Amino acid sequence: MDETVVYTNNDDADRKALEAFVVDNHELERLEDLLIQFNIFEAIGAVWQELRHSDFLAFLLDPQQNHGLGDAFLKRLLQRILVDVERSTIPVSPIDLDVWSLDEIFVRREWQNIDILLEDETHQLAIIIENKIGTGEHSDQLERYYQQVRHQHPNWKNIFGLYLTPAGDEPSHKAYLPISYELVCTLLENLASSRASTLGTDVLTAIKHYSQMLRRHIVENTEIDELCLRIYQKHRRALDLIYERRPDRQATIRAILLKLIEAEPNLILDASNKTYIRFSVKDWDVPVLLTGKGWSPSGRILLFQFANSIDRLKLALYIGPGPEKTRQELFEFAHDQPPLKPSKSLSKIWSIIYSRSFSTSRPYDEMSDDEIEAEISNHWKNFVQNDLPKIAAAISHHVHTSSPT
Repeated sequence: MDETVVYTNNDDADRKALEAFVVDNHELERLEDLLIQFNIFEAIGAVWQELRHSDFLAFLLDPQQNHGLGDAFLKRLLQRILVDVERSTIPVSPIDLDVWSLDEIFVRREWQNIDILLEDETHQLAIIIENKIGTGEHSDQLERYYQQVRHQHPNWKNIFGLYLTPAGDEPSHKAYLPISYELVCTLLENLASSRASTLGTDVLTAIKHYSQMLRRHIVENTEIDELCLRIYQKHRRALDLIYERRPDRQATIRAILLKLIEAEPNLILDASNKTYIRFSVKDWDVPVLLTGKGWSPSGRILLFQFANSIDRLKLALYIGPGPEKTRQELFEFAHDQPPLKPSKSLSKIWSIIYSRSFSTSRPYDEMSDDEIEAEISNHWKNFVQNDLPKIAAAISHHVHTSSPT
């Protein structure tokens, strides 16, 4: 049989678009040159982790650390921020900072949930730094942090905060000043240039890698932005095609779960999609538990359901829609059957009587598919060896020896 692939007009156009994208694409080669250089912060998955950014910045801001900067980065950062500030809002001026020595400043991490807290008893100075990358303020946290520091140092005169975001967003609290990662990046690049001959090689490399990572991912990089725009304008069809067919992590996890469920002879899959993967125990397929309406076409009242969201995976056992008497008796029975743990009251439609997190130890975007599958498989093994047999046996015994209807 002739197995030659016959392309439609669209297939042929798509193929040509992809070929044009990868052959003699000088803009793409330049972009790859900019991005291909090794970066330690990218290698350890720190790009979007606020904790890791706060750790490194706290290190650089601490004059007592062994980076060789003394209080230079701290002073330059604070002075640059305070240049345009109205004196009525912040008690410290750039001139004060120029005169003061900040060598004895004490740097705290995660004190009372504050990302970074700088304290200088000599000058009665406390600076709160709230760091945000990809998130925003919540729960009046700026006000709470300010009051916590005020309570800790009731007689200190110089207390204010810095609100650090990629674009220098305005904070909601008047005691905080906006600060952008663009400023942080620029100051570090200037320090790396001016002190290249005096800083240790390791420290200089770390600062350069951090600045490079910020330019690639967090702050504006004019050359990269322009290259991306030109490449997209020139190869839009190919890029849209690639994006449409990009690996889908939720679909990957769904495939992993389907394989695990299908490998268990006592389980049976139910109606599922990418976000919700449902299954039941075969022994539960008795008439009294197949009278549900409005949930699954199978009519099953009891179903395990994986909630497969973008960043987490959770398994729960639901009492779904069905005859009220059946649902009520199942709910009351579950209260005395660990590891089942029902909520306080039975809802009218869905009630969870068991739940278990299957989330991985690290964010999905920091893990390979093999690593994700290994962690989920480990959670699943624990579930099928411990909780599932108890749950399955208890409910099977209940529905086969009682008459809920």
